[in-house]
Amino acid sequence: QITLGRATKDNQIDVDLALEGPAWKISRKQGVIKLKNNGDFFIANEGRRPIYIDGRPVLGGNKWKLNNNSVVEVSW
Repeated sequence: QITLGRATKDNQIDVDLALEGPAWKISRKQGVIKLKNNGDFFIANEGRRPIYIDGRPVLGGNKWKLNNNSVVEVSW
C-alpha cells in the first residue's frame, strides 16, 4: 500500500504531493494505491479533489484500476 497526500508533523505518508504544488489544496490522505491478490493495482481517492487516471477523473470516495503505464494526476 502506498499513501499519497500531504505530510504534516502528525501525519506521515509515502508520497508527499505538497512538494509539487500548493500544499494547502492537497488532502493529508489524498489517495491510496493497493495491490490486490490477483496482481491488479487500484487507486482509491480519499480526498476532496479529483485524481485523474489517464485523463479520466476519479472523484473522492471512488477507486480505479491502474493499468501498465497509467498516468496519475492530482488536481489542485
